[in-house]
Amino acid sequence: MQMKILTPILLFIFLIIIMSCQKKDDLPPLLTLKGSDTIVHILNSKYTDEGATATDETDGNISSNIYIDNRVNENKIGEYTVTYHVVDQAGNEANPINRWVSVKNQGDIYSGYYSLKEIQLYPSNALCQYDIATNVDSTRNFGLMFSNFACSFNQAVFAQVSDTNIILPYQVIADSVTSFTLTGSGFINDSIININYTLTKNNIPEFWNATFERTE
Repeated sequence: MQMKILTPILLFIFLIIIMSCQKKDDLPPLLTLKGSDTIVHILNSKYTDEGATATDETDGNISSNIYIDNRVNENKIGEYTVTYHVVDQAGNEANPINRWVSVKNQGDIYSGYYSLKEIQLYPSNALCQYDIATNVDSTRNFGLMFSNFACSFNQAVFAQVSDTNIILPYQVIADSVTSFTLTGSGFINDSIININYTLTKNNIPEFWNATFERTE
């Protein structure tokens, strides 16, 4: 009878000893990036993140539990971060890690300052010369923005580069005083841009040639 009473007590003591010997899991998991922590990504191309791995001393490989906070906008130039988080079964959170992604317009090689000479070919003769800044478009790869154009109209004009060709797609340029349409094409290289374009104002077309020479 005494043995029957002692058995549950001994079992209880044994369980307490086992539980007290178990190591408390208070160590956070470890996150490791796959690939580089800094990436240059081409505008308008699909961004596929390389991801990360997560290991935990108690739980082992917990990479499937990683939460990725991906802020990359592949269709707008800028600097973005991808942040990785993970928590183990005991509730320990790893130190988050980051990847920095720079979305770039490949037309950036043509950015800079140019001396611009424009000659009217029809219906009369006219000459305009001034300096111009060429910048990349923020949403279209190999897209350029001319800060001034059409004899320093002071309105931004969009151009699209394709290999050594440059195109002025049809566009309406306007301010509070006047408006006109532009369209044209030409060639581009590291230091020279040459464009023949048509400017139409009040239904009257004007034919122009514009030559840009890099000054910086």
